[in-house]
Amino acid sequence: KFHSSEPCVGVTLSHPDTVIFNHPQPLKGSRLWVILKNRFLKYLKSAPLLGLGVVQILLLTFSFSTLSAQKNLPDSILLKQVVIQSTRTGDRSPVPHTNFSKEKILKNYHAQDVPFLLSAVPSLVETSDGGTGIGYTGMRIRGSDPTRINVTLNGVPLNDAESQGVFWVDLPDLAASASEIQVQRGVGSSTNGAGAFGATVNLDLSKIEAEPSASLANTLGSFGTRKHSFQAETGLLDSKFSFSGRFSTVKSDGFIDRASADLNAFHLSGAWISNRQTVQAHLLSGQEITYQAWNGLPATYLKIPAFQTFNTAGTETPDGIPYSDEVDNYKQRHALAHWKIDLKKGLFLQINGHHTHGSGFYEQYKSAQDFEKYSLVPFEIGDSLIEKTDLIRRRWLDNNFYGGTFALRFQPSVNPTFLSAAPKFTLGGAASRYDGRHFSEIIWAQNLPPGIQKDHKYYENEAQKTDGNLFFQTEIFWSRGWATLLDLQVRRVDYRFLGFDQNLNATDQKVGFTFFNPKFGLSKKLDENWTANSFFGIGNREPNRDDFTQSTPDSRPKSERLFDTEIGLNFKENWLRGSFNFFRMNYKNQLVLDGRINDVGAYIRTNVAKSHRTGFEIEFDAKPLYWLQVAGNVSVSQNKIPEFVEFLDNWDTGGQEKITHKNTDLAFSPNVVSRLESTVFLVKNKKSEVAASLVGKIVGKQFLDNTSNNNTALPRYFTLDFRVRAARREWIGKEISLLCSVNNLLDAQFVSNGWTYRYRSENYDDRAANPYTRLENDGIYNQTGYFPQAGRHFMATVLANF
Repeated sequence: KFHSSEPCVGVTLSHPDTVIFNHPQPLKGSRLWVILKNRFLKYLKSAPLLGLGVVQILLLTFSFSTLSAQKNLPDSILLKQVVIQSTRTGDRSPVPHTNFSKEKILKNYHAQDVPFLLSAVPSLVETSDGGTGIGYTGMRIRGSDPTRINVTLNGVPLNDAESQGVFWVDLPDLAASASEIQVQRGVGSSTNGAGAFGATVNLDLSKIEAEPSASLANTLGSFGTRKHSFQAETGLLDSKFSFSGRFSTVKSDGFIDRASADLNAFHLSGAWISNRQTVQAHLLSGQEITYQAWNGLPATYLKIPAFQTFNTAGTETPDGIPYSDEVDNYKQRHALAHWKIDLKKGLFLQINGHHTHGSGFYEQYKSAQDFEKYSLVPFEIGDSLIEKTDLIRRRWLDNNFYGGTFALRFQPSVNPTFLSAAPKFTLGGAASRYDGRHFSEIIWAQNLPPGIQKDHKYYENEAQKTDGNLFFQTEIFWSRGWATLLDLQVRRVDYRFLGFDQNLNATDQKVGFTFFNPKFGLSKKLDENWTANSFFGIGNREPNRDDFTQSTPDSRPKSERLFDTEIGLNFKENWLRGSFNFFRMNYKNQLVLDGRINDVGAYIRTNVAKSHRTGFEIEFDAKPLYWLQVAGNVSVSQNKIPEFVEFLDNWDTGGQEKITHKNTDLAFSPNVVSRLESTVFLVKNKKSEVAASLVGKIVGKQFLDNTSNNNTALPRYFTLDFRVRAARREWIGKEISLLCSVNNLLDAQFVSNGWTYRYRSENYDDRAANPYTRLENDGIYNQTGYFPQAGRHFMATVLANF
């Protein structure tokens, strides 16, 4: 959120009182209203943030809806999407993708963030700062980091406009609101926001249920984990209106010391539906307070069992007692509005508006800080010159992101004889603006110069970014099983910020990019079971804010370009589905860290002329017996830089050494990622279901930088999870289910993420003073931090649907 190097995160919320209705008969009408009102008022007392007047209105509407809701939505809604998901790809698309339905999400979902929920996606590696999947979490797909994974909510960009990452922690329990999550691998179809260089994740929040419903979810788990959430939907009122609301809270102490998370969120939505129009609005809000754990475990502590959970954050205090408020405190609110109109004769128009406001800070206790870093002037006390001080600082971010998107889709109802299905034509686009204000202040200091007051601001910077695109997409389904995809996008990005000129003076700066992103696809239905497809796409992506603010016009990096080729074969039968996909992703000017210091004195990302990812992905889902289901995937790849130049700091001379490496591995890009899930249905009938699942996942060796340095590599690891789900329908409400999971069943000790910094020094050994430092050889040291993940731990969730 504040540094592009910080991992992305996702979150989920809940509530402390377990509430289960215990009535022998299904509840209806006023009886249901009384129970809901009494229980939910109790809920609000322990979650003050959620005590909004609109909730009372929502519940009153819910009770009324039990009398007036219709059994079915109008035909115009059943046959067509409420919101045109122009960034979503269809079943016959040549773009490799994975869909997660609402049912599939709820069968696996406790309280962990979206990256952990998507663990079954081929080539995906999930990680968590706190080690439990709650708080700051992130994911990489095909080795691509979170800033290269495009994420949208109902087609609206979710990626931070400056850092380009997604901080899942800002919207806790978001998965509970999703009716579907689709993950596209590779460059994907045209999307809004930052370009996709590894994958695209589309979350659909737009589904409208015809009948009223309510649900209560309560989760308890290891490390003080608990989630409590309440969700209600009115169904369709008078065949025209629908309202829904979700309120969640999630808390966890974390596996790593003090890596706690205190998360709260709500999601309110309303819709108006007519025969030819739909209007839908969403308000999502989340607040997170997480104790910082992003430093990682010092490398020298990694193999010491007693230090596996050690957290250096907050430990600079003089008495050695960690500072209690070394936290990240951030609040974000999203407003989405969608209007869709049927213009008749197969023509539909979708217009969306959005606004996101985020505000918050992270707080740190820092010792022996030089006055110069904080725009302070040294002063004298007696005969002593005071040039350093202990202090507490807050670094703030206050931003607004707003804009609109549109999609005009034409799908004729009459097909020519040479077509097997109606073609789809979509003209779409988006325009947005980001206004970001960054400032930092000292809220306490042991010594301050005369005249300097508390809350002294020592840094302030404002930035703007505008982003617009226009695309045309067509899918044509020819006779004899052929289908073609054409997707053409033009995108314009402009930055305004306070940066350095060639003379290192701080001045207003402007940078702009214009990109053309074409994509082509072809598929052939070979027979009833087999389909072959191919896809080629070009993607372009701009550098992030830090790349500009920490450089001059002479040292700024270029934009990146990706040439993505995908060739696949799909098989589908009653009991077996499978796919094979070959990919070749060629990068031009990919941005990587190489240790170089630029003319501003900052460590920067620089362009690598050529790099590539080549491999294949195999997926399958089989149900050979009515009581057995087996699903899995394997990804095998090579991720290489033909020539990489490392810049190594020399602490003795103050300069840098150049070391050229040939044919090295791209950082955080395992050659093998594999997952296998077996499910046995112990009971399965109309009323009950009991299923037990065993899930194994292998992640191959990863390097922390682009030098293929074995001294700092993350070893291959294997995890095994066990899960049991029992559900009973029409017993208490519609369904009550219990999901119990034992994660990391074999108690594997593994690390999924880390960072490293290498330098040379013949005259100074830093190991005694810094536990992050290790000696490699010949005077070369590395400072390395690791993010260990939790050993064996459990979670249990009770979900009651009414």
